[in-house]
Amino acid sequence: MALDPALAALLPEVLIGVGAQRFAAIAERVLTPKVTPVVAIQHLHMALVSVAEESKMVVEALRHSKSLSFRNLIADADSTLVVVARFLALLDLYRQGVLRFDQVIAMGELQISWTGSLEGEVEITDEFDIPVVLEMEDSTESGENV
Repeated sequence: MALDPALAALLPEVLIGVGAQRFAAIAERVLTPKVTPVVAIQHLHMALVSVAEESKMVVEALRHSKSLSFRNLIADADSTLVVVARFLALLDLYRQGVLRFDQVIAMGELQISWTGSLEGEVEITDEFDIPVVLEMEDSTESGENV
């Protein structure tokens, strides 16, 4: 069905001030589906790391190498929590007097040397491994409706 000639004469002339390539780029951008934003929650569900277990690994590595840099000691760490756990393990072992820290310049490479026995058990404390307890209020006991 065609437009009435009297009305067709009233339509303005269509002028596009861009070339065919620019028009195609604009059309592509407008017609491309929008990406739905995603909120990362992986950091909320990270596995807990045991300082006691990391202490065992630190003792084994230092006994084997006698001396390691902190950078080498954490090279295989797959998360920030593992790095923190190993650092806490080092502090605990230092407190026990089985290792020594050397740092030639301020903020320089931290070198850790094993000074304890090469065999036998080293006291591994669980001081930093406090269990996480989530307290949930039972709504039926308090008389509240959820």
